[in-house]
Amino acid sequence: MSDIEVYKRALEREKKARKDAELLLDEKSRDLYKTIDDLKHTLTELSETQGRLVHTEKMASIGQMAAGIAHEINTPVGFSLSNVNTLKEYIGSFTKFNSFIKSEIQKHPDLSDLISEKREDLDMDFIEEDVDEIVRDAENGLNRVKSIVANLGKVSRPTDGKLEAADINICLKDSIKMVASQIKDVDLETSFEDISPVMTKESELQQVFINMLVNASHACSDTDRKGFIKVSTMNTTKNDQAFVVVIIQDNGKGIAPGNIKKLFNPFFTTKPVGKGTGLGLSISYGIIEQNGGHIEVNSEEDEWTQFSIFLPAEHVC
Repeated sequence: MSDIEVYKRALEREKKARKDAELLLDEKSRDLYKTIDDLKHTLTELSETQGRLVHTEKMASIGQMAAGIAHEINTPVGFSLSNVNTLKEYIGSFTKFNSFIKSEIQKHPDLSDLISEKREDLDMDFIEEDVDEIVRDAENGLNRVKSIVANLGKVSRPTDGKLEAADINICLKDSIKMVASQIKDVDLETSFEDISPVMTKESELQQVFINMLVNASHACSDTDRKGFIKVSTMNTTKNDQAFVVVIIQDNGKGIAPGNIKKLFNPFFTTKPVGKGTGLGLSISYGIIEQNGGHIEVNSEEDEWTQFSIFLPAEHVC
């Protein structure tokens, strides 16, 4: 076989190998494109699922608070209405007294003794002292209702995705008001420093605080000692970055060392069936991560647990 024929055959083999390689590359490219497309579709589905989970957990939190909120609303409304009814009676006494004065003035030139006697009969001195306090109590009670409803609106309001500067101390105070009835059996201590603002979705962050406060209360209820929760805030620096830190500590049953790493896994829970979905901490972790922060957990089993929430501080010029 001549050198030319050898060269031709080698060239044909090279062409065939190149064509096979091009076909393989084309096939792999199509497979890769399909894989990428499938991944995009899966990512979209996961994002939508996460959104639904956040909404579901938020609704579960609101449902969990419903009974307590009803009690919180009924109490101030109850004494406000009672005070208003008493106020109506007082006003009736004032009206009768004034009518009496008007009629008697025309009949008697000197009404001093008669007026004094009638004032004593109607207990006017006490009424004059008590009416201001009753009106003030009624106003405070109705303002409490207004505050409770406003706080409920904050946590249930859907977010538009925009981050806004928030005062974490105010957000925590509102969260504590929302769960007041659920943590009433524990001693609560707060220590709020003058902290930097944080860019966040406030309603979602409030959901995190509500979930952790309720969890802390549940942990305390599982022990024989008096429950105690401390909530504090401070500014700090970590790896040259400024953070606002929210610390929620309780003296509850603590967390087993083997469970700390599982805490933020979806559906992980140590609560009895029907007492929790295991989504609260997982979603809370996701919300904090979306805000550029992170959560640290320290615990001693049967003694205490501390959650430290780090949120990037907004620079104030």
